[in-house]
Amino acid sequence: MTSAVIRRACEDDADGINRVYNHYIRESPATFELEEYSEARRRTLLAQHRGDARYPVFVAERAGVVCGFSGAAPFDPREGYRSSVKTSVFIDPARRGERLGARLYGALFDALAATEAHRAYALVVAPNPASEALHLACGFVHVATLSEVGRKFGRYHDVMWFEKRL
Repeated sequence: MTSAVIRRACEDDADGINRVYNHYIRESPATFELEEYSEARRRTLLAQHRGDARYPVFVAERAGVVCGFSGAAPFDPREGYRSSVKTSVFIDPARRGERLGARLYGALFDALAATEAHRAYALVVAPNPASEALHLACGFVHVATLSEVGRKFGRYHDVMWFEKRL
């Protein structure tokens, strides 16, 4: 099996990213999104991210197929939070265990080092031992758990907050 290539995402990755992410919208509380992303919506977001170095997006690609992605987004729209980012990483379920999450986060944090980003925050819906382990291995610290803060699939879910000093 060939190794996945990690590279910056472009608008042409919209369908591949959606294939990965929409799975989690349909099947998992890992995201509290309830509506799947359209290609047009994803292309617009990728174009916006490409124009701002503070919010890079990376994909893992193997044999022309996107098998995971990572990205940074504004922590909060208020200007005083400008130096903080929210990060996320999603992997095709068929590719779990291949260390793609760590590689994608590595590329993301390398890119963020060239920006004014000071702190990164990740939200992990509990329980998710694999995601917890990934974030801890990538230098995040668990700083809080919000009890039953989100609702999906007819039940409430806790969300763990992780922080990384950049």
